[in-house]
Amino acid sequence: MKIIRIILCLSLFTTTIVNAQRKVSQTSGSESHKSQKVTKTNFNLSKRINSYPFKKASQIKIISYNLNFDGMTRVSKETYDKETGKTVTTLDYNIGIELPRKNLDSLSLQNVTQIKTLNLSQVEKLSDILYNTCSRLNANCSQIIRGCYLPRNAILFFDENGKVFDYLEICFECKTKESFKKIENLDLSDYMYNDLEKYFNNLGIRTKYETLPSPTK
Repeated sequence: MKIIRIILCLSLFTTTIVNAQRKVSQTSGSESHKSQKVTKTNFNLSKRINSYPFKKASQIKIISYNLNFDGMTRVSKETYDKETGKTVTTLDYNIGIELPRKNLDSLSLQNVTQIKTLNLSQVEKLSDILYNTCSRLNANCSQIIRGCYLPRNAILFFDENGKVFDYLEICFECKTKESFKKIENLDLSDYMYNDLEKYFNNLGIRTKYETLPSPTK
């Protein structure tokens, strides 16, 4: 069993004891306090940390990249071809990079702009957002599929040997994701992506396109 799961299990055990003590205290009170509103969640902490990829992870990091790419195609140069009598246009494809889909050994963090290693409480919060956001809302949580897909962020899952064994790559603009292997039971609603982006931002990880500063003359 991985260290991260052991400590999170201890945290869950402690929380259960505290909640039980609160319940006993509430029961001894007046009748009006017996029916406390309970937040509905599909996955409690134990179920989350025993789900792939959390159950295999010894370390989890969140990253940003592609912050200077807007996905637009621009004309970089136009030249006149004397043989054909036509103007030849050279295009600049400003589309950034995506994480590897077939071989994780080719994954490089060289182009990563920001990287942050999560502590245990941050992992607990992250897993709660990924699995439980929509279950708390009385709303239509269906996902709207958009077509841009220019990822700028990802969650990296590291094994006990310090190697990335899976990732969750995210485009917050179109609210879609990619992963190396299939990660099941994720909440893929727009609400989840909104909360996840706030989570990244609160930890200092940027998620939006940033224009490059003008060169100094």
